[in-house]
Amino acid sequence: MKRATARATPLVLVIAALLVGATATAGSAATPGIARAMRLSQRGLLTGTWTGTLTGSARGSIHQERILIVVNTHESAGSWKVSPTCHGSLTLDSISGGYHHYRRRVASGGSCLGGDIDCLMRTGAKMYDSVTPRPGGYALTGSLHRVRSR
Repeated sequence: MKRATARATPLVLVIAALLVGATATAGSAATPGIARAMRLSQRGLLTGTWTGTLTGSARGSIHQERILIVVNTHESAGSWKVSPTCHGSLTLDSISGGYHHYRRRVASGGSCLGGDIDCLMRTGAKMYDSVTPRPGGYALTGSLHRVRSR
């Protein structure tokens, strides 16, 4: 009986080692999958076309601008439009505090100034836009809603 136990002990140790190795490998293989799933769930929060009215005040007067913002799939760039002659591209400048900060660049031939930064954050079904103005500009804020494609 002792002889069978002596032979079984190394076999049990080998099986245990194999199970531990398989578990460790499976655990490390699952980590990138979980990370990828988290990235996918975070991606697309801002992606799409958004519109709304931004409001602010400067030098005693109220300013409003109706804006259309399009954010690309990777959330790294997009476009903005205030009027047919005031529009351009958005370039992701940074991300902090939950906000994506996009610098406005005016399209060639545009009739307005660029340099403002749209700080965008998803809030439920809407997107909050807080504009950090260029020197001489004025701060604007507002909620944008997603434009449904037809």
